[in-house]
Amino acid sequence: MAEVTTVHTIISLLRDLVTLILSPVLALWKFITWRIRYVYLGEKLPGPKCWPFIGGVLNIPSFTTRGVTEFFLGITQEFAFKKYPARMFIGPLLFVYTSSPKDNEMILSGYKFIHKGLLYKFFHPWLATGLLTSTGEKWRTRRKALTPAFHFKIIDQFVPVFNSCSDVFVQQMRARVGAKGFDVWEDVKLLTLDVICETAMGFKINAQIDSNSEYVTALNELLALTVLRMMKPWLFFDWIYWLTPSGRQYKKCLPILHNTTDRMIRERRKELLLLEKEGGTLDADELGRRRRLVFLDLLILMARDGSLSDMDIREEVDTFLFEGHDTTSSGIAFAIFLLSKHPDVQEKIYEELESIFDTSKPISPTISELSELKYVEMVIKESLRLYPPVIMILRSIQQEVVLPETKVVMPEGANMLISPYAMHHNPNVYPDPEKFDPDRFSADECARRHPYAYLPFSAGPRNCIGQRFAMLEMKNVIAKLVWNFRVLPEPGFEPSLVWEVILKSQNGLFVRLEERQRESN
Repeated sequence: MAEVTTVHTIISLLRDLVTLILSPVLALWKFITWRIRYVYLGEKLPGPKCWPFIGGVLNIPSFTTRGVTEFFLGITQEFAFKKYPARMFIGPLLFVYTSSPKDNEMILSGYKFIHKGLLYKFFHPWLATGLLTSTGEKWRTRRKALTPAFHFKIIDQFVPVFNSCSDVFVQQMRARVGAKGFDVWEDVKLLTLDVICETAMGFKINAQIDSNSEYVTALNELLALTVLRMMKPWLFFDWIYWLTPSGRQYKKCLPILHNTTDRMIRERRKELLLLEKEGGTLDADELGRRRRLVFLDLLILMARDGSLSDMDIREEVDTFLFEGHDTTSSGIAFAIFLLSKHPDVQEKIYEELESIFDTSKPISPTISELSELKYVEMVIKESLRLYPPVIMILRSIQQEVVLPETKVVMPEGANMLISPYAMHHNPNVYPDPEKFDPDRFSADECARRHPYAYLPFSAGPRNCIGQRFAMLEMKNVIAKLVWNFRVLPEPGFEPSLVWEVILKSQNGLFVRLEERQRESN
C-alpha cells in the first residue's frame, strides 16, 4: 500500500512539474499567436506609415496639442471619410478610427463594449473610477443609482441657478460692448464653472467675479497637466510621470480640488442633519420642497443605505464638475462664435424670443419657456455638429468582433476610436458639411438620418447622463445673450482647433458685442 501511495505521489509531482514548465510556454504561445493576429488585422486597414516597435508616432508633427490635433484631423480627412476604417499604431497599441453610423451603433448601443480606452486612466488620480471612468459591474450599478438624479423634476430646480449665473454673465458682457474683439471663451468657462459648482455642490465660487480663486486656478492647471500627459507617450508610465516637474505639479494641485470637495460633503451633510432635526427624516421629494436640491444632496441621501462611501460621493462630484464645466463651455463658446458669423441666424433666434417673452422686460426663462425654444435648440445642435466638445470616444475591444457595415475584423485588445468630429464632418452623411445650417436639425431632417450619425453626447447606455442639463443651460445662455446683444465677428479671425480632452480653439474665440436696441411696450 505504501508503494502505491509513493507512485501516486511521484506521478502527482511529475504532473505538477510538467504543468509548471508548460504553463508559461503555453501562455507565451497564446500571446504570440494573439499578437500576430492583432498586428495582421491592424495592418490590413489603411492608415499612415508605421515602423516596428514605435508604430506611426513619427507621423505626428509634434507632441503638442496642435501637432496631435493636426495629425488626427489629417487622418480624418484622408482615411475616415472613406468606407473603410483607418488604423494607427502608437507603439504596440492599435487604434482603429471609424465614421460609419452602423459600425458606431454596434459598438455603442449595447453593454458588450462598455470598457473605456487607455487614455481615460490618466483621469484616475483625480476622478478615481466614477461614472466617466469606471466599467463593468461598478459602472452598471452606479449608472442605475445616479440616473434618478437627472430626472426632469430635479433638473427643473436648477433653472434658477442657470438664470442667476447667466445674469452675471450678461453684466460681464456689458463691459465688453463697443470695445474691440475679445476672447469669449474665458468668460464662458467661468460662467459654466459657476453653474456646475452651485448645481453639483450647492457651493458658490463666484468664478466670474473672482477668476483668481485657488480652486479655479488649480482646476485649470490640473486639466492642462492631464492634456500634456496625453500628448506624450513616454509619460504614459506612472513611474516616469510622477518624477517629472509636470507630475510633481499635478500632485500639488490635486489636494486643492479633493479637499474642497471633501469639505463641501461634510458641510452639506451637517446641513441635512440639521434639517432632519427640525422636521424629521428627509427623502429627495421632501428635501426638494424645503430647499433647492443639488446633486450632492442626492448623493448623500443615496449613501444612507451604505451603497456609497464618502470617497464614492467625491469621485462622482468631481466627475460632474469636470464633465459639466469644460464640455458645456466648449459648446456655448463655439455657438457664440458661429452666431457672430451668421447675423441672419441671430435674428431668427431673436424673433423666436419675441414670440415668447415680453420685450419690455429682462428675461428669466422657466423650464417650460426653455422647452419652447425650438429654433435655439436647432442652432445649438448644429453648432455641436460642427464643433463637438468630445471629438473622440475610445472603447477597448475585449473580444474579436466583425463590424457590420465595413465587415472589418476588430482584434481583441484593439482600441476603437469613434470620432464624433469625423462623423459630423463626413460628406457622405452631411452634405456640404462645413456649412452652418441649423435646418439640418428640423424634425424631418433628423428622422431621415441614422440615429448614430450624430454623437455630441455619445449614445447608447454610456451616453452623457447630463445631456438634458447641458442643453437647458446652453439654451438659457444663448437666449439671454441674443436678447441683450448682437454678436459681431472679429474681422479676420478664424479659430485654430486643438484637442485638449475637449475641442478648443488655441487662439481663443474672438467676437465683438453691440447692445441690442428695442422699443419698450
